[in-house]
Amino acid sequence: MKKTIALLLTAAALGTTAVHAAPKAKATPAKANALAFYEMAFNKHRVQEAADRYIGKTYIQHNPGVADGAQAFVDAFVPFLKENPQSRAEIKRVMADGDLVMLHVLSRTSPQDKGEAVVDIFRFDKAGKIVEHWDVIQAVPDKTASGRSMF
Repeated sequence: MKKTIALLLTAAALGTTAVHAAPKAKATPAKANALAFYEMAFNKHRVQEAADRYIGKTYIQHNPGVADGAQAFVDAFVPFLKENPQSRAEIKRVMADGDLVMLHVLSRTSPQDKGEAVVDIFRFDKAGKIVEHWDVIQAVPDKTASGRSMF
């Protein structure tokens, strides 16, 4: 509290606005596994290996276009990545809350593609395997009403 007050007083004296940054959250095993899974599956295009290593025996899928189970994930993304060999995912933000990890991602099929803004939410079991998945996907527009980017 004293540190925050000192920062505000210093900022006021300098005529600036102080921003109090929270300390960085400790990386959790689930967070590390979510990042490693994404890198392997969507950037290295090693979908089967990513599924084998990071998806649990039970995998509940909430994306309406993909069925439950690790094999359904593989069946959905192997053809997509073969059709889009330049596809890459750039993780902009990662958050963890208990057994949930959320990723805010810019996903592009090529360097020229404006891409899609994706929020993926993964639930992990105690062994560090993904057992449930939700996502929200939105095309990145040419311009926004606010003038700000989606990231």
